[in-house]
Amino acid sequence: MSVITHRAKWVIISHDKIVENGYVTEINGRTVDTGTAGRRPRGKEVDHGEGILMPATVNAHTHLDLSTLGELSHLRNDFLGWIRAVVGKKMGLTDRDVELGLLRGEDELRSSGSALAGDHRSFFVHSESARWPLILPFREYLGGDAAANDLVGDDDGHFSLAAHGPHTTSPLLIRRLKLETARRAQLLSIHAAESFEEKEFICTGRGAWADFLEERGIDYSSWGLPARSPVLFLDGLGVLDDKTLAVHLVQADPEDLEVIADRGVRVCVCPRSNSGLVGDLPDIPGMLKRGICPSLGTDSLASVETLNIMHEMAFVARNFPSLRPEDILAMGTINGARCLNMEKELGSLDPGKRACLLFVPVRASSSVTALQDLIACNFKGNIEVCQ
Repeated sequence: MSVITHRAKWVIISHDKIVENGYVTEINGRTVDTGTAGRRPRGKEVDHGEGILMPATVNAHTHLDLSTLGELSHLRNDFLGWIRAVVGKKMGLTDRDVELGLLRGEDELRSSGSALAGDHRSFFVHSESARWPLILPFREYLGGDAAANDLVGDDDGHFSLAAHGPHTTSPLLIRRLKLETARRAQLLSIHAAESFEEKEFICTGRGAWADFLEERGIDYSSWGLPARSPVLFLDGLGVLDDKTLAVHLVQADPEDLEVIADRGVRVCVCPRSNSGLVGDLPDIPGMLKRGICPSLGTDSLASVETLNIMHEMAFVARNFPSLRPEDILAMGTINGARCLNMEKELGSLDPGKRACLLFVPVRASSSVTALQDLIACNFKGNIEVCQ
């Protein structure tokens, strides 16, 4: 039996609970106790010193298979141009390229402190369940009605299924995917309201995206367009509920957010990617105001420079200064765990959960400044993964 007690100046047990001179005791990789100094340590003691012990982060939306396309992350404010570049580059990837991309992505997730990631893949793959990082692969579909006849079986090694988006996936296929995930008691993940081009296409049935689909030979004439918005279009298909994970929502207006909140839809935002590709950001304050608890994702290395959720939290803090640091930390930890049905395992250091801890070398004189400096990435030195 392996018993380890970790100590540090500050211990973040959960996003809203931080203690000074705290400890975390783990037995065989599970947290069994937390508290403040004064108790005799159990088992081996590791004193990390000045800094913060905290739960590992969660990256709720990635595309690790695109990790070799980092040169495309420098394309700015040209969503359709970026899509064309991704499609062209992806067609040239070999199986070895994809494998190396997955390995590179997993390595970066691990080194940056993410213990869990929801990864979206358009190919068949078996994934081993590792302790760190735990990768939950979604098999992603797009295209016309014909693809609805090619859904994978239960034993393919995927965590769940994903529809790419209302602008790329036929309504019949989206419904079929939702029915299949409901039958399996799984989540349906879907990109929604990410770009102006998507919104223009859904709201008019025309525009640059329509031209792009026609170039690709995708017939959208039976999709029932136009609609009032991508979110309301999906709601009309009956696929928005508490077992749906909607990603991005940059173009979601107040009415859309009301629907998202009313349906209990899970939400993941990827603000660094959105800022680069479409020059806009999701309404995170509006989400929180309506009781929506968004998680954070990075999207792929084809649209951002790192898969580091710490960088994502710092970006949110800079661009939404009215948000509480506690809420931003929740976005990068427990909210992501909840979005991926892993809140009983990860997202905080509460007893019974996996002891996936990070030590961050933040020097602070109070819990308030400790949390502020953590969220802002205001520290020198590397994050230490405690495992």
